[in-house]
Amino acid sequence: MAFKLGSNRGSKDSKLSIGSKETISGCRIERVELPEGVMGESHKEGVIYISDAIDPDSEQYRRVLNHEMKHMTHMKLGRVDYTDEYVFWDGVEYPRQQGYVLYEDQWVEEGDIDLPWEFKD
Repeated sequence: MAFKLGSNRGSKDSKLSIGSKETISGCRIERVELPEGVMGESHKEGVIYISDAIDPDSEQYRRVLNHEMKHMTHMKLGRVDYTDEYVFWDGVEYPRQQGYVLYEDQWVEEGDIDLPWEFKD
């Protein structure tokens, strides 16, 4: 699951730093280079990737981490799963390919807030 977010909205202290590999609630958090426009990704293997372009001491970083933790929770509860070819949400199968998901007869970019497993953070 990928997350796209607007600009930085402030800064507060953070316990994570550039290059850190921390664990939060059993999920490993890694700062990595992600494609342009992608701020974070959750992987069912228990890893959250957060863009290394985001200041780890910023409010934006905390928002991305919170968003990705929601995806991890949904994966652990069995509400969402995915393969390279499909996203499964509440028992419904949605085809996916090349960064898009077929939703309501339209190819929608992954991470779009109109997808039922995404959130209007």
